[in-house]
Amino acid sequence: MKHLHLVSKGSGSSTHFHFRSKIPIDLISVFDGTRQFQISLKNVSNKDTVFVSLTLKNLVQKLFTDIRSGMKNLTLDDIKEILRIEVRKSILYSHQVNEGTNKHTDRGFIKGLDYILDLEKKLQQQIDGDIGSYRKEIEEKLEGILQSLDIQVEKGSVDFKKLRNRFIDLYLMRTSWMKELIKNTGRTDDDFRRDVDDKLNMNLFPELTEKLTPIIENDPHNPIPEPRQPYEVEQTLSPHQSTPISVGIHKFVGEKSNITKKSIWEITSSLEMLIQEFGDIPLGKINREMGVKFKEDLIKLPKNKNKLPQYKDLDFHQLVGLNVNEKDRISTRTLNNHLGYVSSFMGWCVINGYVDINVFQGMKLKIKVRQQDERDRFTEKEIKQIFNKQNYLEYTEVEKGKWEYYWCPLISLFTGMRLNEICSLYLDNIRMIKGNHREKRWCFDVLEEPNRPDKHLKTLSSRRIIPIHDTLLDLGLIEFVEILKKRQPTRQRVFQELPYGEGSYIRNVSRFFNQRYLPKLGLKTDKKSFHSIRHSVIDHLKQKGIDVSYINDLVGHHSGNIDLDRYGKSYNPDILYNKCVKKIV
Repeated sequence: MKHLHLVSKGSGSSTHFHFRSKIPIDLISVFDGTRQFQISLKNVSNKDTVFVSLTLKNLVQKLFTDIRSGMKNLTLDDIKEILRIEVRKSILYSHQVNEGTNKHTDRGFIKGLDYILDLEKKLQQQIDGDIGSYRKEIEEKLEGILQSLDIQVEKGSVDFKKLRNRFIDLYLMRTSWMKELIKNTGRTDDDFRRDVDDKLNMNLFPELTEKLTPIIENDPHNPIPEPRQPYEVEQTLSPHQSTPISVGIHKFVGEKSNITKKSIWEITSSLEMLIQEFGDIPLGKINREMGVKFKEDLIKLPKNKNKLPQYKDLDFHQLVGLNVNEKDRISTRTLNNHLGYVSSFMGWCVINGYVDINVFQGMKLKIKVRQQDERDRFTEKEIKQIFNKQNYLEYTEVEKGKWEYYWCPLISLFTGMRLNEICSLYLDNIRMIKGNHREKRWCFDVLEEPNRPDKHLKTLSSRRIIPIHDTLLDLGLIEFVEILKKRQPTRQRVFQELPYGEGSYIRNVSRFFNQRYLPKLGLKTDKKSFHSIRHSVIDHLKQKGIDVSYINDLVGHHSGNIDLDRYGKSYNPDILYNKCVKKIV
């Protein structure tokens, strides 16, 4: 996923970024017809660019939200809705405590009951001994709730104090409800709601007024699921736990010195959705209920939300609210990638004391399709159709100077290189490199370069030297590069005509190949794209019995062998050419 709010300016070593924000359609009139604005980040270091842009994005989104809704005053209906939510959370908490109790033995039952009695005793002692501190604790919680709902209220007002006292009443009732559950008295959740209505006298649940509650046994066909981890008890946040999500993300990403820039972009894109979902709240406030909601909302996101025009101006909650058809939603693998990044982040937060538990652990969905079957390869017949001379020369428009459309697929076919690796090649990345013998061999030098921030690799193992196939040499690739150097002495990149956008140079070639060329040939499917060429090369070599270590070295995959990955060097260009590259026929 790319950062659409970052726009590249300049090229090569002079590349810098602007923060860009599009004005939502419904707010354009408020901004006198302005549709977007930009802020220069030229003086921001590369390592801080993502964090600064993320902070700006959150501020802008908050501004848009405030403009849309404004700040409203606390009403009786607001008080009732907040209390209903808290009742629901109290019921869930009580069930978690009940299901976490070992009632299979008398000792376990007594231990569970003692735990609840201890909670009740401590709460009562706190209220009797220092009601002021407990009230302050509840007030801080209420302030967070009201702020999240854009409700403005004075802490000293009667309505605020009334809501605070109702919360205290509710928490006192909660321990009694826990004892009812553990003792298996047969009372239901609706009974607890009626008790709350009788105590608070606010008619929170009018639908229960005329409803009788039968006493029923636990339904064995619909049991309450056992919690996967002990339920966390609400507590006052420490200063460390009060750290905002955005600050945690910045520190987390800052410690990842051995990953590529593209990976950093992908990680921050996933993590910033936490802020889009909940706001830039303290890390310690993220609980299990929020984790489940985040996952449920991620599942509803449409695929290609950063590419399709109908989604570009919508924020996270608007995208979720579309509730698009399942076939138009993000894939299970994309969902798991997001959840994996978030879970890694929360695991880091646990280690560093920002949170007590990782609420996202174990949330990934099972993928029913084998990884190698997720994207189709091209058959030999399809490859011949794609690169048929008549088709290829006509549609790539090479005679009109569309060199990138002509060369990029061919380079991928004879190297297995990723599209971004090809499109970001600089002229000096195609050079002669010495092999085992005295003569040198033409190679692609695939690498990240500090003085070229527009270049990035997918993984560390993507750094490699690829011998150039004889077919590419026979087609005149080197002569083409030399002509570019001669005609344009100041030219830097091979395909310099390609614009930089969304973190790469691939957009034009990707659109040509995936949206125009493959459909014209009748080969386009959801699982076939430019990247299928790379899969076809890997499968072709695999079926020829080429050793996997040579294939990994060619395409930039890690070997999966710790010793080889840590101590093994890449193969000499001559060896890689003879053992692998020249087998691509």
